[in-house]
Amino acid sequence: MPIDDLTNGLQVILGVKAFFVLFLIFFAIFALILFRQIQLMGRSLPTVINPYLAFVAILHLGVSLALLFVVIGVF
Repeated sequence: MPIDDLTNGLQVILGVKAFFVLFLIFFAIFALILFRQIQLMGRSLPTVINPYLAFVAILHLGVSLALLFVVIGVF
């Protein structure tokens, strides 16, 4: 197997990793903004469902950060 094939494959893998990492960074930022919006909504319009929404938002943020760390660690 020539060296050129290996370097091209490595470039593809690094490109895919960079895409996934960048996508998951934006996804984590989105989850953080969503969490903040739910907090602000809960303060301005208190309802019975606010603790459940906050829990789901925290869970969403945690999953997005976990995915980011998994993708950084796996590749």
